[in-house]
Amino acid sequence: MDMEQANTKFEVPILAQVLFGFAVSVLVLVGIAGSIYKLVAPEGWVAQAFGQSFSLGAALLAALLGAAALVWALPGFSPGHRARVADAVVYGFAAAGVLYLGQLLVIGSF
Repeated sequence: MDMEQANTKFEVPILAQVLFGFAVSVLVLVGIAGSIYKLVAPEGWVAQAFGQSFSLGAALLAALLGAAALVWALPGFSPGHRARVADAVVYGFAAAGVLYLGQLLVIGSF
């Protein structure tokens, strides 16, 4: 066997990498937009959780986001762990994007 053939690694073509990255980016954006829509829509999650008192729901949401930001900034939260959590959030929104696009195709709305 030739040495050059033995050292050859399989590499994914650059066009496939670009297309995959673009697809994930679109799914993440659809997931974020769909989640925001479901959160603040007139019959959305905030309205369902707090009835018609939007100010109470917005205040609770701001408090939860503030608490999450405080925990995120704590010194004991290692950068490696922070990166894994960030990856999980990004791929979670991508999965939500798949769900929202599926609902849009099947039902016709979010």
